[in-house]
Amino acid sequence: MLFPYERYKTLAGSPTVYYSAGEEARARWVFQTIEKAGQALSQLLGQPMPELQIVAVAPADWSLAPRDEAGQDEYPHPYWTEATTPPSIVIPAEVDLIFGEMTQEKLAYMLYHELTLAFIEADPRPGPEEYPLWADEWQIKFAALWLSQSLDHVQGVVNKDLHEQYAEIFELEPDGKTPDTVRGFDWYEDTSPEAYLCYELLLEQFAADLLAAYSPEILPHFLSLYRQEQATLLSEDITAMLASVLGPGGEEWLEDRIYF
Repeated sequence: MLFPYERYKTLAGSPTVYYSAGEEARARWVFQTIEKAGQALSQLLGQPMPELQIVAVAPADWSLAPRDEAGQDEYPHPYWTEATTPPSIVIPAEVDLIFGEMTQEKLAYMLYHELTLAFIEADPRPGPEEYPLWADEWQIKFAALWLSQSLDHVQGVVNKDLHEQYAEIFELEPDGKTPDTVRGFDWYEDTSPEAYLCYELLLEQFAADLLAAYSPEILPHFLSLYRQEQATLLSEDITAMLASVLGPGGEEWLEDRIYF
């Protein structure tokens, strides 16, 4: 069945926000949050706001929400999909408990994450055909956390409750690194949502440490190297690119991160 857009109201302005009856205040907050973040990302990345729409889905319609793949409805959370024209940021009425206590700052961070993905997908420059998972993932987490810190005045990471809940992911192994690392983790068909969530926490800590030590302009500088015509980039290639953007001592700084 198709999503019942005819039962939804829309806000005036761009991007279009679809919302169900009684949810206008939340829809306006989402609109304002995306609008402010879009302006900040446009300035940082030198790109226009990508064309998109926002669909705030009522609980009864969640199974009908537009999505790219099966399973996106299993643990409800905001996500980006190109199953619509224009693409959509889809927002459930309630986020799954796996993501911890849902504060306004955490929901905004989730929206920033999907908006950053929209910007990355809209970048007209070519990118590598094959690359490690972390190559794109660090960019998204970095920009989303920068927005949380600059717009919402978050200190450090957003998901403080989850970092406390999963503190063991930062415990050192005999090799001096964490059990999973930003560069070592990969996605497989049997990867559990909890395992991927823990990987996202590593990336969030990486973003927080980068933002504490460097300017947010490292992202567009990295993208100028990354978004070029190239067939394959290995993890060591990405590491070298990022180290060069960080400047003198950048490689040593990266290697000193226990989760990297």
